[in-house]
Amino acid sequence: MPTREKPAQKQRLQIAEVAAKLVANDSVADYHAAKKKAATQLGNTRQNNLPLNQEIEIALIKYQNLFQTQTQDAYLQALRLKAIEAMNLLSPFKPLLVGPVATGTTTRSSEITLPLYYDHVEKIGVFLSAKGIPSLSCEKHIRINTTQISAYPAYQFIADHTPIILIVFAAKDKKLSPISSISNKAMSIINIEALIKLTDKNTSSASRCT
Repeated sequence: MPTREKPAQKQRLQIAEVAAKLVANDSVADYHAAKKKAATQLGNTRQNNLPLNQEIEIALIKYQNLFQTQTQDAYLQALRLKAIEAMNLLSPFKPLLVGPVATGTTTRSSEITLPLYYDHVEKIGVFLSAKGIPSLSCEKHIRINTTQISAYPAYQFIADHTPIILIVFAAKDKKLSPISSISNKAMSIINIEALIKLTDKNTSSASRCT
């Protein structure tokens, strides 16, 4: 006989599922905010027994596969094509891609996040300005191991209503493996060649008759 879920496990699952819907449909980009809001909606005012971010992402993938397959695939493909354009533009800095656009768990609030490993931060701002791209300089806090979070310089600009974030690491940090806030493991990082293969594969699948 199948084992019944314990009440605590059931509650965590319910919160994860509602949080996933908030992320997918209501543009709640932050998983922590999504699970707190989900817990409140379910009457868990004490905000205890909240799911892990990874549990929310698993629920999000399930929800998107069930209810948003066509729209999700089209939106992911569009974001990946935008990422390729941005990476081509920034080719002198050899950008990489991380985040939902790399892993495939994009939502309407997803950003395109590109790490750059370059020692002269100000030259990136000069480059964007020379290309006529208005940008905002800022900082991004990145977890670089299980206990340490460091601030890194960053630039943000908008391309076709999509935020693009450039996080600038020192060239010596190229072997650094930033930690995902979702899985607590090294982030999935892909280069432009791998991204082009993914988009080509998706285009071929979409055009194939069933």
